[in-house]
Amino acid sequence: MQHSTEFRAMNTDVEVLAETDAPIPPLDLFIGAKLLFEEQEQRFSRFRSGSLLSQLNAGRAVDDALLATVCRMALEAWEFTGGRFNPMVLEALTAAGYDRSFELLTKAGSPQKQAVPDPEEAIRLDGDEVRLVGGQLDLGGIVKGWTVDRLVEHYGASLDGLFVNAGGDLRCSGSEGDVDGWWATIDGAGLADTPWEGAMRGAVATSTSRKRRWRIADGSWAHHLIDPATGMPSASDIVQASVWAEECWLAEVWAKAVVIGGETALASCRGQGLDVIAVTGDGVVLGGGPT
Repeated sequence: MQHSTEFRAMNTDVEVLAETDAPIPPLDLFIGAKLLFEEQEQRFSRFRSGSLLSQLNAGRAVDDALLATVCRMALEAWEFTGGRFNPMVLEALTAAGYDRSFELLTKAGSPQKQAVPDPEEAIRLDGDEVRLVGGQLDLGGIVKGWTVDRLVEHYGASLDGLFVNAGGDLRCSGSEGDVDGWWATIDGAGLADTPWEGAMRGAVATSTSRKRRWRIADGSWAHHLIDPATGMPSASDIVQASVWAEECWLAEVWAKAVVIGGETALASCRGQGLDVIAVTGDGVVLGGGPT
């Protein structure tokens, strides 16, 4: 029997589906999911002045094991994506107009080329203590997927199947009904027919420059995927990428890196043994995804 719940968190829709033999919903999972996402926002949201991330960006040293863990993950991602994923883009993102929660954005910002700090120089770690030396940190490109991972890894073993979708960051365990895995569909952001549909296992994350975007001062569009090489919203030929991996945070990082880095990053992602589908601005679908 399938049970489900939906809620808003991290400025996106979160869907949790559970397969169990029980006729009643697994309330511990559904309540735990909401509490986990709320806890993560209290720690990592740049839009909450009291969050640990905001304290860090205000110049304070923060001693917190989970914050230190994600910073180490972000540094790892910066390295394996060849610098295309850089968590130190917050100042560039703010300059582009993304200075408040997305639903509050109107016409704002004036993106300009600027240097994005090297995270290995800017992020200082001493055990669980984190501090910044120049620049500001945005962990939004990794925390959502990691939160999905934490939820599935904590509850998945106790259920016949578990599927979590947090704004396009998906991870599952077990299966639904007679499906070998969980049936999932990826849309083409209005540019292409459904690029992929099938039974999935593990995780897949999709990133696109076509949805979370806004008008800037000159009337043109800006979006949230900052190219660390320019400090500007990315302008690659790829506008959407979906990446399959064992863990959702890894898929999320690579999906962003492919949109930012274009076909060169697409080749790098595939070189890591990951399945990836990309959509160009002309609606051309590159790749076929897992079979």
